[in-house]
This record gives sequence, C-alpha cells and structure tokens, in this order.
Amino acid sequence: MKILVINGSPKCKESASGALISDFLACAYEKCDCAEIKMNKPKLTDDAIEALTECEAWVFFYPLYVDGVPGHLLSCLKELEQLKEKFGEKYIYAVSNCGFYDGSQCEWSLDVVKHWSRRSGFIFGGGIGIGGGGALTALLHMKPGDKPKSKIDKGLNFLLEKILEENSFENFYTTINLPRAIYKAAAELGWGNSLVKNGKKRKDIKFIPQ
Repeated sequence: MKILVINGSPKCKESASGALISDFLACAYEKCDCAEIKMNKPKLTDDAIEALTECEAWVFFYPLYVDGVPGHLLSCLKELEQLKEKFGEKYIYAVSNCGFYDGSQCEWSLDVVKHWSRRSGFIFGGGIGIGGGGALTALLHMKPGDKPKSKIDKGLNFLLEKILEENSFENFYTTINLPRAIYKAAAELGWGNSLVKNGKKRKDIKFIPQ
C-alpha cells in the first residue's frame, strides 16, 4: 500500500501539522511507501491530483479552525468530491490538532472528514484529535517517543498500523505528555513574548477591546 500524507495547514512552514507529519513519516520509514503533498491553497494542483490518484490511503493532517476544517482545505475536499470517479476506492484517515490542551476539541472536525468521506464514496478509516498543538513545533528537536510527545507518537504508530492493515478504528483523542498547568503557563509566556516582539507590553494580554 502506498500512503499519501496530506499537510492541510495554511502555513508554508513551521506548522504543528508539519511536525506531526515528520513524526508519522519517521514511524513509517522502511515499513511502507509514503508520498507527501501540501493543501495550503483552496485549489488542487495537477501534481496533487496525480499523487492522490496513485496512493491507496490518504491521511489528512490539519489544524482545528473554529471547531471545523480550515476553509481552504474544505474547498479542496469539495473539489475532490466532484472528482471522486477519477479516484475510485480510497481509505481516508484524519489527524486534527488544536491549540487547546484537550484533543477532544477536534471531535466535530473529524466528523466533517468522516461524513465527507462517506458522501464521496470513500472509506473512512478513523481519526485522531490531538491537543497541545501549540507546543509541537517547539518539540521538533526531540526524537519520536520522547516523553513530552510520547502519547502522541503512540497514537501515530497505532494509526500507521491500522492503515497498513486496511482496518478502521473509532476516533480517539490524545495530547502532549505535559501537565495542563505547565502547558497553559508556557502558552501564556509565548503570547507575552509575541506582544513584546510586536511593540506591546505583557500586561496587554488582558486588554479587552471596547
């Protein structure tokens, strides 16, 4: 089986989705043939369509946007639905990440992909909702399985196993292996640093527009 990994983040680089893809590909190394494409625009490219045609399983990695799928990616899904006769039977899997600590926040977005898959005549294999996405790009230097992301990497290994077996699974949710309070404190520190970098003061984090 050839697996297509799809980066659905609108960011061109340094995205949480990209960090997750790096770990997934590390898991898949020497176990299967993988290809990777980006869907960071609302229109499919010819190269993307060719890769989609050649691979039996598609794995969408994307960030949570307002409890759903990012708008540009949704446009691509609609286009894929119109081209479904071109692709035939495909296995669809999804990995949604969010800045919230709890991965369960991604439940509704995974349902979007599930219902789209079934309406398009594809096979939805299952999805993973991942919390703590705000820290993932900072953990890129760590090896797969290192403690802060050990639970996430365990989930990615499980995903790969199910894809290779051509099996489905119930959606499940996980998060980074850090206490909630530490993740929250790190996020607030990051926001404060961004404020200072953009000419504001740390106390402005509590500013409420009138």
